Amino acid sequence: MEHEGINRRTALAAAAVAGGGWTLSTMLSPAEAAVRVPGNPAPALPSGMTPWLEVFVNWSGETRTAPLWTVAPTSVDQVVKLARWASTNDWKLRARGYQHNWSPLSVDPGSTQETRVLMVDTVKHLNSISVDPTSKTVTAQGGASLEAVLNAANNRGLGIMHHPAPGDVTIGGALAIAGHGTAVPASRETRPAGATYGSLSNLVVSMEAVVWDEPAGDYALRRFERTDPEIGPLLTNLGRTIVTSVQLRVAQLSNMRCRSYITVPTWELFAKPGSWGRTVDSYLRSCGRIEVILFPFTSFPWVKTWEFSRYKPLLSRWTSSPYNYVFSDNIPQPISDLFKKIQTGAPAVATQLGPAQQKITATSLTTSFVSDLWGAPKNLQLYVRPNTLKVTANGYAIHCRRADVQRVLHEFYNYYKSSVNNYAARWRFPVNGPLEIRVTGVDNPADVEIPGAVMPTLSPSRPFADHPEWDTVVWLDILTFPGTPYSLQYFQECEQWIINNYASYAGVRMEWSKGWGYSAEGAWQNQDILQNQVPRSYTRGQPADQGWDTAVRTLEKLDPSRIYSAPLHDRLMPPSNG
Repeated sequence: MEHEGINRRTALAAAAVAGGGWTLSTMLSPAEAAVRVPGNPAPALPSGMTPWLEVFVNWSGETRTAPLWTVAPTSVDQVVKLARWASTNDWKLRARGYQHNWSPLSVDPGSTQETRVLMVDTVKHLNSISVDPTSKTVTAQGGASLEAVLNAANNRGLGIMHHPAPGDVTIGGALAIAGHGTAVPASRETRPAGATYGSLSNLVVSMEAVVWDEPAGDYALRRFERTDPEIGPLLTNLGRTIVTSVQLRVAQLSNMRCRSYITVPTWELFAKPGSWGRTVDSYLRSCGRIEVILFPFTSFPWVKTWEFSRYKPLLSRWTSSPYNYVFSDNIPQPISDLFKKIQTGAPAVATQLGPAQQKITATSLTTSFVSDLWGAPKNLQLYVRPNTLKVTANGYAIHCRRADVQRVLHEFYNYYKSSVNNYAARWRFPVNGPLEIRVTGVDNPADVEIPGAVMPTLSPSRPFADHPEWDTVVWLDILTFPGTPYSLQYFQECEQWIINNYASYAGVRMEWSKGWGYSAEGAWQNQDILQNQVPRSYTRGQPADQGWDTAVRTLEKLDPSRIYSAPLHDRLMPPSNG
């Protein structure tokens, strides 16, 4: 994205780091920092905790900071002490996991020590996991990785029906943004007990978080059951708290079969509703699970489908581990060369990059024998490693009737193709990464099998109460390399088209973890989106006590000192006195 204002701050921070001999892996103790970074003494943390300085950089590299004070609490009790310390010393606490996120829900680009933000590393110590096969639940501390949670459940014959593709996200971080995969019920499919077609947030049985305890007059550890009304905003909390532990419902699942296709043309896949052939709708009816990855300036996307298959099909290859698409994790030299050309001022190379990626994908699926796989669900759904190409993305959740999925995608693809071609005709190439599409169900609290379970209030896949027929969510993401010329302008136009086009028969929400709210200043800056569109999408048709304002008031009640509030939160959920 061409975030001009943000990019300037990022460049200044990067220059400061470079000038001081910093690398992204540099970690300085307080004593070393006093010599190399004079004038910024380490904060006097509670006894037993020693901070260090470390650069924070997110997945795409767009959120890059100066070295920030960071600490790794060894216990939940230390997290409570940090919250109390931050509240009385005018500091902010931001949970830091694997930094695998696009939106600045942790810190703004260019943040420095002067911002008085203490990064709380939950990965080092707060990562224990236990599984109870009797109740079919897994309990994990907030810093446990999604991959570790899935492995622990799988070892006891349990799993999660769909989930994000990268394993290097913390379970606390995945819940903060309502992480999801792709799944709706196929024809004649019965939902396995304990599974959901909605987001991970909908699987929460209970959780523990460090929040304000009004009777005690201080921050404390509190347990929230799924029936507690105040748990609603915490199930998808956008980082407005630190979740120390979560109990998730898991299910007994059979193995899955994952097939990849590279021979289905876009004109067939995204055909008009009611068309015959290999349409998205046809795959949803037969498999219930589809992902489409369309490389720019190509017509044959990488289509993946998943379906339950108790026994190994004759032509499938059994896999006992995740991350089976090595060609997408390790950048081939031809792709790397094209990428460098784009980064050094030749954006038109995008017309070569997309076809090159498509060709390598088509060849590698066959030569690597990964076009038809069979195994545990987590081994087929974890496929994004940290060394995959670092791209930025916009993200939207389109709620509609299951019968309208094909219409949603037919209209969007026609817009996408026309807009990209129109830009190219003017020798502008804002998009050089793929278009990614997934489809899920909505969050249904009954799936967690707890009477009176509360809805995840701020989950993008929360149903629109005034349209119960909208039972499906289409997730749209367009990827491009950060800083690509005209990408900001393109994303602004795309966002407005999505909001306007679907207003007559569908509902639009932003995907919290991605780019949205575009203005001339960058993503997450459009005041109309932040103050009107987003709140309205969580309020329309909802009971008076279950809308956006109620959720914001609850988060404010649980964090009155706003120790967990980042600048994006302040724009999205301004202080009541602001």
